[in-house]
Amino acid sequence: MIDNQRLDAPIHVIGLGIQQDQNLCAAARAALAQAEVVIGGARHLSWFPELQAATYSYPSPMEGLWALLQAHADKRIVLLASGDPLCYGIGALLLKHLEPERLVFYPNVSSIQAAFARIKRSWQQAQIISLHGRSLQSLRAVLRANQLYALLTDRTSHPVAIAGLLTTVGFKDSRLWIAEELGTSQERVRRFQADELANSQFVFSSLNVVIVETRGPGGLLPEFPGIPDEYFLTGEASGKGMLSKREVRLNILSLLASRAGEIGWDIGAGCGGVAVEWARWNPQGAVYAIECHGQRLQYLKANQERFGVLNNLHIVAGYAPEILTRLPDPDKVFIGGSQGNLMALLEAAWRRLPSRGRLVASAVTEDSRIELYRFAGEQPAQWTEISVAREDRLADQRVFRPQLPVLLMQLDKA
Repeated sequence: MIDNQRLDAPIHVIGLGIQQDQNLCAAARAALAQAEVVIGGARHLSWFPELQAATYSYPSPMEGLWALLQAHADKRIVLLASGDPLCYGIGALLLKHLEPERLVFYPNVSSIQAAFARIKRSWQQAQIISLHGRSLQSLRAVLRANQLYALLTDRTSHPVAIAGLLTTVGFKDSRLWIAEELGTSQERVRRFQADELANSQFVFSSLNVVIVETRGPGGLLPEFPGIPDEYFLTGEASGKGMLSKREVRLNILSLLASRAGEIGWDIGAGCGGVAVEWARWNPQGAVYAIECHGQRLQYLKANQERFGVLNNLHIVAGYAPEILTRLPDPDKVFIGGSQGNLMALLEAAWRRLPSRGRLVASAVTEDSRIELYRFAGEQPAQWTEISVAREDRLADQRVFRPQLPVLLMQLDKA
């Protein structure tokens, strides 16, 4: 953490557009002219050969920036950035270490804005996604039919790989615009169809923005809560295995009622039915899926990748309640598997929950039901029993085969 008290003057963070002949506002130009230290990328620094200030390139790894700022804390510092520093830029990183009062931001035209201008498309409905340093598979968590996306890429998540993923998940007819080297003499903007680009040998500049308009039947990624059981990998027949079934899962998610920013625990996560949906429908929360069984952990990881919840679903291998001491305090807890240790899990989770935290637990056997009743005691719990029968065939006739009823307990901490 940077010592804010040692910074005598605010740090000016100047966003630069896509071209060297910048249209900076008067305040940004004044900050740059008065700077004693300027830090930026090599390309941006080369745009200002007239600078009298000491210049430094951003260190790699970026953690070295804090020592650089501290070393010049008594000087007027300017940081150069691309486009709008507060949109997938350095601004968010700076605000983790510095008080807002110590920073002054000057936004500029971003590469995303310029790319949409080049293809003449309105972009207020577009979803902006950064794949920088993230697995391409994380894109699976957000893809929906008939949507517009702007993707910030890296060497791994390049346009051909993105087209391949779109084709794999049923969006082979999607349109992609690849905007390369915007604002330079090498600028090029081209349009492709996903299945054509996926099978091509095209090589693109690393400085590119990918705009995607999803088209095609889709259907391989869920777009609404209640993922069909057969979509999950469990190592057993389709729809079988250690997995909370769809009807029960929907009720569990409804009871948890997770909100953005909340931390959740799924204890006894099995192959990930609840944990995956929980993370998928609350991308701004964090879910910790605790599981001790080796094979189930394998399928939990496979389902995490299958549905793209790589950024906010954290798989924890180990035995509860012991392993829980390593986790951050939860806002919501679901206990779906207990290995015969349900009471200890209930008590451990309850201790860690804050005031207004919520505990949801399921029981199938009579023994586990008794444990839930004992734990709740006279507290005002909400009880729900779910009995589901699914269609089957017997001698070419339709029958409904009942599944074991599941008891759900919701208990809120005062």
